[in-house]
Parts: sequence; structure tokens; C-alpha cells
Amino acid sequence: MLSSITPLGQRSRGMSWQRTVVGFFFGAIGAGAAFFALLGLIGDVFSVDRLNPWLPVGVIVAAAVLDWAGVKAPGPHRQVSENWLGRYRDWVIGLGFGTQLGLGFITIIPSFGTWAMYLIAVAMGLPLAAAMGAAFGLGRSLMLISTRKVGSPSALAALMDRFNGAERQARRVALAGYALVLIMVGVNVT
Repeated sequence: MLSSITPLGQRSRGMSWQRTVVGFFFGAIGAGAAFFALLGLIGDVFSVDRLNPWLPVGVIVAAAVLDWAGVKAPGPHRQVSENWLGRYRDWVIGLGFGTQLGLGFITIIPSFGTWAMYLIAVAMGLPLAAAMGAAFGLGRSLMLISTRKVGSPSALAALMDRFNGAERQARRVALAGYALVLIMVGVNVT
């Protein structure tokens, strides 16, 4: 998906990269906020937060350990449909792709952190869960900004080489994310 939604790719299809990206941001942030709000509402209705306030801490630690150990997270093995690229308008492509990635469970799940966030959203309740979902969608959108200068095939190849070599940094960012969520959960528990 990242290699498809570039200024080079969108220009070759007679589309606007900017409109696609704006649609993507709206879709990912909106879908993330709505889905996580639903999870938080489920938690509120069933008073999940009263079961054990430290349960989210255990979920986060377990997810971090599984990710760090290199265990593959369960979930679908598909990405967004490339068939959309020539079929729909730029903003529809962006909105549709963003919505799928903002929900998280419809596409490839790269980390146990996704599953952990769903469980934490249930335990945290509606307002915080919606904010977490919006942040989740925003995080899944920010990668597109890195494609803004891709104007040639060689620039695209260089960008993809950088991403393919960034696994170590991605693990560090993921651990920092786990730490941030632990802090948020800890503040809510106390």
C-alpha cells in the first residue's frame, strides 16, 4: 500500500496524491476512533474495568514480550485491495484504505500490540478508548507522509529500501509505544 500511494503512482493514474492522503487520514482516524469507542462502550456496559484494573498492564506486557520475541501475531494475511487503485476516485481510495487500516483487524496485523489495544480499549471505557482509536488511526496514517517526495521510480526504490532496513528502529518505536500505553493505563488505574 505504501508503495502504491505516492505522488508518482497517483500522478500516473491521473489522481491527486494530496486528496488521497487527506481521505486516508479521515478514514483511518475516524474508523479508529469509532471502533475503539465501540470497544470502550462494550467495556462500560459490562463493567469490564471493575474485573481487575491491572489486567491491561498484563496484556501490554504480554504483547510486548511476544513482539520482542518475534512471534507472529494472528490475523488476516491480506492488505488493502490493489484493484481499487484504477477503479475509484483518489479520495475514495484514500478513505477506503484509511478506514481498513484504522480498524486494524481487516488487514495484516503486524503486532500483538493491535490485539492488546483492543483489549485495553474495552477495559478503559468510552472516552479514553475513542482517543486511543484516533491516535491508532493517526499512527497508521503518518507513514504516507514519507512518500510525499517520491517523484521517480528511483526515489520510490530508495524509500522502500529505507523502510525494509528499518526493522530495528521499528521495534524501538513499538517498545516506546508500549511504555506510553503502560503510563496511560497506570494513570487510569491509580
